[in-house]
Formats: sequence, C-alpha cells, structure tokens
Amino acid sequence: MAGKLLNLQEAVQRYVQPGMKLHLAGGIGGPSAAICEILRQHWGKNPDFTLIQGTVTGHALNLIHARLVKKIVCSVCVDISASGRPSKVVQAAYESKQVELENWSLISLQQRLMAGAFGVPFMPTKSVLGSSIAADNEASFRCMSDPFGSGVKIGLVSSLLPDISIVHGCVADVEGNTILQAPYGEDLWGALASKGGVIVTVEKIVPTEFIKKYAALVKIPSYAVNAVAPAPLGLHPFSLTNPGISDIDPYERDVDFLNVLHEASASEHALDEWIREWVLDCKDQEHYLDKLGGRVAEIKEKSKNVKSELAPVPLLQDDQEFEPREMMLIALAREILSSVDKHGHKLILAGAGLAATAAFLAHYRLKPAGFELGTGNGQIGYTPVPGESILASEAGVRSSKMLTDTIMMQGVFVGGGNNKCLSILGAGQMDRYGNINSTKTSKGKFLVGSGGVNDALNAREAILCLDQSKDRFVDKLAYVTGLGDAVTTVVSTMGIFRKAYPQDELHLVACFPDPHARSLEEKVKEIRNHCGWELKTASAVEEVPRPSPEELQLLRWIKQN
Repeated sequence: MAGKLLNLQEAVQRYVQPGMKLHLAGGIGGPSAAICEILRQHWGKNPDFTLIQGTVTGHALNLIHARLVKKIVCSVCVDISASGRPSKVVQAAYESKQVELENWSLISLQQRLMAGAFGVPFMPTKSVLGSSIAADNEASFRCMSDPFGSGVKIGLVSSLLPDISIVHGCVADVEGNTILQAPYGEDLWGALASKGGVIVTVEKIVPTEFIKKYAALVKIPSYAVNAVAPAPLGLHPFSLTNPGISDIDPYERDVDFLNVLHEASASEHALDEWIREWVLDCKDQEHYLDKLGGRVAEIKEKSKNVKSELAPVPLLQDDQEFEPREMMLIALAREILSSVDKHGHKLILAGAGLAATAAFLAHYRLKPAGFELGTGNGQIGYTPVPGESILASEAGVRSSKMLTDTIMMQGVFVGGGNNKCLSILGAGQMDRYGNINSTKTSKGKFLVGSGGVNDALNAREAILCLDQSKDRFVDKLAYVTGLGDAVTTVVSTMGIFRKAYPQDELHLVACFPDPHARSLEEKVKEIRNHCGWELKTASAVEEVPRPSPEELQLLRWIKQN
C-alpha cells in the first residue's frame, strides 16, 4: 500500500512551499481539507502564495483573510452560502492593496492552463475580446486577425504554469491514478499544467484493479502525481458527486455551515475566531469531521430526499397579489419560452440566482420537451432542484443527461460555431447596448468577477435580468465584463427592453402591471426616471399581462420548497 501514499499534513509540508503559484481544484470550493491544512501550517507567516483557482469561495477565502496570498488569478471570488454574493474578505483585501487580483472568464482561465498542459505558449479564445478584461490583462492577452485570411479577430491567451496543483477527487490508487467527481468543471487542466506535479486528496484509496475497471473515468494519471492523501469529506462544506462508481457516498452542500461562515466574514475578529475554532484547533481532517458530528450524515442523506416533481397544491386566485420581482421572473420565463419557440434553441445556460429561477420556471412549464438546461461547469439536461438556484447541488448533477467540463461547455456547447444556446444572465450593471459589468464599481470596488458571464455572451442569443435603478442601468459602465452584441432582450423589475440588431440601443417595449392602476404614460415616465440614460421607447409600448395563478404557484414552489 505504500506507493505515493502520504497523510495530508506530510504532503502539504513536503510539496507546498512559500512563494509558489498554487493551483487549487475540486468542484465549486476546491480541495477544502487541503486548504485547511495549508492554513494550519502557514498561519501567522507570509508565504506570499499566488492562488490560481476558478471559483474562490468557502475555505479558500480564509487563505486571503489570513494574508497567505499576495495574488489571486481567478474567474470569480464569491461568498457562497444560502445565495451567492460579493465576498467582503476579497473586497477588503483588494481595496487595501493586500492582494493583486487578476480576473479572467471561466473558459479563458482554463485555456491558459490548457496551453500550459499542451506545452504551447498560447491558446486561441473567443472570450475576453473587446472587454475590460482584455485591457486589464494585456501582458497575457493579445488580439490578432486570423492568419488564414478570414478577417475574423481572435484572442490569444498566454500559457499559465502552476508550481504545484492540489486536486480533490473521489478515489485514487496508491500510485495516483485518480477518478474525479463529475461534472469536471475547472478541475482538469491545472493539474496537467503544473510544473511541480499534483497533490491528490481523495475520499478513499482503492486497489489498482478498481481503477482498471473504471479506467474511462480516470482523469489524472499516476505519472503527474507526487502524493496521494486520503481526506474523507474533503470538499466540505461543498458537495461531492459520484461519477458512476461503486462504494462512494456523495454529499450535498452544507448550507448551515456556510451561513455561519458568511456571518463571521462580516468582522475580521469574528472570522479569526471562526478559523481558530474550525481549522486551527482541529489538528487534522479526522478531528474536523469529529467536530462536524451528525452533520456528516445529514449532508449525505440530503440528496436522497429531494423532490423534483410539482406537488399538488391549491391554485391561487386570479387576483392574487404579486411582487415586482415575481413579475420580472414570470416575464423572463415567458421570454425564454418565446425565444425557444422562435429560434429553436436547444440549450439554456442559466447563471445563478434570478436567472436560474426563471430558467427553472420555463423548464417546468415546457417539460418534458423543448430544451435542455446547462451550467457553466458542465452539466447538461438536469432536472432543477426547487429552492436551489446556486447550481451546486449534488441532486441536480445526479439528474443530468451529460456531464462534461468548462472547456467543452463554454467553448463548444455555448460559444461554438454550431451552438444552439440561449444564455440567461444576471448583471451588476448594464448600459444601453446590453454590455455587462459584474467586476468593478465606478469607485474601483471589486464585485465578484467575470465568472462565466463573458463566455455566456458567445451564445447564439442572450437575455438579461436585473433590478432596475439608475445605479444598475448606467449611461457608461465603469468596467465592461462582457459585450452585449448577443443580447436581444432585457427584463427588469419594471419592464421589458429589446434591440433589433447587435449594436442597437435597447428600447422599452413593455411595462409591467401594477396595483395602483396608473396610466401607461405614468409608468413609462417612472421607468425613464429609473434609467441612467435617455431611454428610447418602441412606437407602441404594451402592458405585460398579469401573472396567471398557475405561473405564481409554480414560481413560489420553485423558490420556496
């Protein structure tokens, strides 16, 4: 059983050194058990790590709080608990210049790592072109004309080589042949690009005969691996899915745990105390699991009890009151269904939060035929889980018809030449052309980063949704996360906006009903007052029909169950 087997403490001590470019992977939150061990070994020191991670959240945010990181190379930094929101830890570190932050889109970061794995100096990309991301990262990004004469502009991203990669998988043998959870998201290329090899943490060690049985699922070969360390529940507080092997128990995201971490993050002292209790005072992963106690069984059982079929409940009345945001989501779901019918979209890529809720509503209204739902991390054809709009659900993954990675999802199925994809996106801000900002405010405050927003705008069509105010509908964006050429429609909390061609301005085409029975002219005036530019209107502005009882019933079931 010797092979490359080490305990996690020894693996980190031997292979993670100060000053390294440290790549972390393993689902949404990364290799949590290994991150906690890094915190234990480097707390109070200044290792000046460069953190390379697609989604920086959960325990990884604590590396930044502890001042162990001097630079972040990421797609998104977000506080994920009951919902996703900007991280106060990252915002404070960025504002104080404690960390340098290099932000990329989901696929462009993976393409940089892919180039490193391929041993080539750069990789072409359709993402990032024309955005502020390109301007911010000019040392690692170039734009050129197609050398074969098509006249098309193409982006080039330079290769990225981590010094060490740490990846959490489901199982491995003692030599390091590793089966990862699926979908593979952002977990594939950093490990293969790492100059110093890989530390693999896994739920359990299996015989090589087991690996041979499931050889098609092995994604990290033994030659790339330095050490294999058992770390049961090594992704907690995030979920782990089973890619189709025996004897592995999946587990769901621990929302209660993440909510407490979110509350602690509001205060530097409170977060210090939280880290001391849950990380520093736990000598290893076994102690951490003992402290979790019965919560371990709960998150393993949670997915088994998920119900994804509409429960029979009494219909609401025709005069049922509704909130502006409910009207927005119902109107957005109608727009999705109309666009699918008109353009024949076969895949709906929905961002987290409100965009996902509307896409779920459209899915249940059109079920069982029409389109498949997809996520940026590579799940296609999944059944939405009521009350779960973060898209980090093991139960949702288990219901999928296809599980792939970010490169395939964003590069081929969303942005490829034969894509039949409609993207539904939220945004921090937008301008009159549908350009999006989810990265920085006008005062330079960091929001969450590009994530998959920039990549999703390579789809055949995009529809946006966001609350309407002058702070959100702005005349000029402080930062362009993505260009709005693919945006045809915007649904706000007040109305619907469209444009006829990619470079056109958005025009108000419809207002929402309201209980005060104001005239159409009054409602248009109010919408203009909540818009940061001189808003144009269609020749005839319509009023959107009220939500039906069936629509309200279904929406509230999706949101609250």
